[in-house]
Amino acid sequence: MSVKVALGWVAVGSMVLVSCSDSDAPPLQASVVTSEVASKLPTSTTVAPPTSVATPPTTPAPDPCRGAPPPPPVPTETAPAALVAAVGDALFAPRWGALDVSGLVWVEGYGVVGSRAPDAALLPASNQKLFTAIGAHLLLAGDRRFTTEVRRIGSTLVLRAGGDPTLTTAGPHSLDALADQVRGAVGRGPVRVVVDAGYFEAATMAAGWQDWHVPTYVGPMSALIVDDNRIRTDADYVSDPARGNGERFADRLRRVGVAVDGPVEWRRDADGSGGTVVARLDSAPVDELLGDMLRRSDNEIAESLLREIGGGSTADGVGRIDTALGGWCLGLTGTSGDGSGLSRDDFRSAEEWVRLLQAASTQPWGDDLLAALPVAGRSGTLAGRLGGLGTAGNVWAKTGTIIGGQALSGYARTISGRAVVFSVIVNGEPGAVDGVTSALDGVVVAAVRNG
Repeated sequence: MSVKVALGWVAVGSMVLVSCSDSDAPPLQASVVTSEVASKLPTSTTVAPPTSVATPPTTPAPDPCRGAPPPPPVPTETAPAALVAAVGDALFAPRWGALDVSGLVWVEGYGVVGSRAPDAALLPASNQKLFTAIGAHLLLAGDRRFTTEVRRIGSTLVLRAGGDPTLTTAGPHSLDALADQVRGAVGRGPVRVVVDAGYFEAATMAAGWQDWHVPTYVGPMSALIVDDNRIRTDADYVSDPARGNGERFADRLRRVGVAVDGPVEWRRDADGSGGTVVARLDSAPVDELLGDMLRRSDNEIAESLLREIGGGSTADGVGRIDTALGGWCLGLTGTSGDGSGLSRDDFRSAEEWVRLLQAASTQPWGDDLLAALPVAGRSGTLAGRLGGLGTAGNVWAKTGTIIGGQALSGYARTISGRAVVFSVIVNGEPGAVDGVTSALDGVVVAAVRNG
């Protein structure tokens, strides 16, 4: 079910979004000669005639905002007092206590119907995955897949990892499946096994992650991910999961009868393209992975997608998304350290999340983004939330929960059929934040039932 309408950008209060083409340079000043200065200038009875100089044609500077999403629709009606009051009561309810809250609710036709510190940049938790999803839609082909392959070079098998975040040990998309393909192609061996994990950068953590995040909340990152890289918690594995996963692959080969000669070797080979492919697995396409990431809030998928966008680098992935979004001319100032929302370097306000969601809704892939989100009372992380009258099946949003933070941003429909775009971000003491889920949901309920 689609809620896509011509949403456009959000106009917050009396704020005017400055065009990217505006200049901060001071205006040119006219040259004025005072009488005192003029009296000291040399005089001449002969005045040279002006020389005619052809002015070369000028090429207008390209508009950096060309191709940006359309401007926001102008509110055409006055929001009902009951709607404004209900949303305001929900955003300023006493149960928020001393927590930091950034919230904004926009309703089609009415504009902004309620806000609280809308420009306060807070930790967005897994709402950061919206940033990653939008970046993936902008910078990756929807049918792109992560590839894992095994190449035979003489008696050596080179396992070339391609960053697939969905590999498992057993099952149809697994090390077992790769081992079965190898057994069918090379027989019993013996073979040597080399693991090439150079497709992604060597760093196992993103900027702003805490040591205790890994592997409890996210597996240590690598180009060879198996079972979310959480199959072991010892220091050796956490510091270099690709090595451990390579040893597991060698073990799966032995199980199907392939003799492995010597220990598993490991290298970061930028080429590795020689030999013959004897086994290959492709992940689901990016479009499908985005749905898994958003609905299940999958951290490993988010981080792999960000590195894929960045040519293997998390920081480059963030930079490329920021550059792409700069062309939207939304005046974004939020920061990102990762793709999943665990980083303590992630900061963005509710106002910016609403701007991003509105702009995304006008893109050719806007309906795809909406369809990938959890649905209230129906799917993903919203399956058990917002299941009441008016909201069940009628809210599409990304949840977010970290220690000291919660968030909820997305789309909805009012009971009268108006489109809603909203974002509420909450930060504070962990014990206090843990109890505000119903307050978050209450903001959406207020907008849907009174609009």
